[in-house]
Amino acid sequence: MRFSAGSGIISDMAQAVMENHPSKPLRHGDDSATEFVIEMLKGDPTFAVNFDRIQWDSKNKRYVIVEYLLCDESQFSKGITPHTSHPNRYFHKNSRKFISLWQIAKDLHAILYLVNYSKKGTQFENQALLMKVEDVNAELQNPVRTTDVKMTRGQYSTWFRDLNQRGRR
Repeated sequence: MRFSAGSGIISDMAQAVMENHPSKPLRHGDDSATEFVIEMLKGDPTFAVNFDRIQWDSKNKRYVIVEYLLCDESQFSKGITPHTSHPNRYFHKNSRKFISLWQIAKDLHAILYLVNYSKKGTQFENQALLMKVEDVNAELQNPVRTTDVKMTRGQYSTWFRDLNQRGRR
């Protein structure tokens, strides 16, 4: 099999295997991998970025990277919700993450989405903010430039399920 990450080319044999053997439904996250990495680093600072999701988009013929940004309940009293939060508010704390994600997206010719959400059962659980990243430039006052769409949890689910279906080849 031949695979080229930059161009998204997969051999006919690999394509047939993927079509005849679809992925299983996602049931739960695998936090054990994160725990394993933390254990292995023994407190060392990390120089890596963990991806939340990367997939092929057959409609747009390019990869899509989705990074989820939790809006914690402790922020609600400060007026910060999934609809009002933005990476520019805390870029100084996570600049390496956003710069790295943007560079990877550019290298893969991928679309990068950031998604604000809050946990189910919290006051703003029904808010999601879908942000398509247009540019990241650490030299600017607002380094992360995005096009934003405010959604409900249900609207995001519909968008996300459509994106997921486009992962089929």
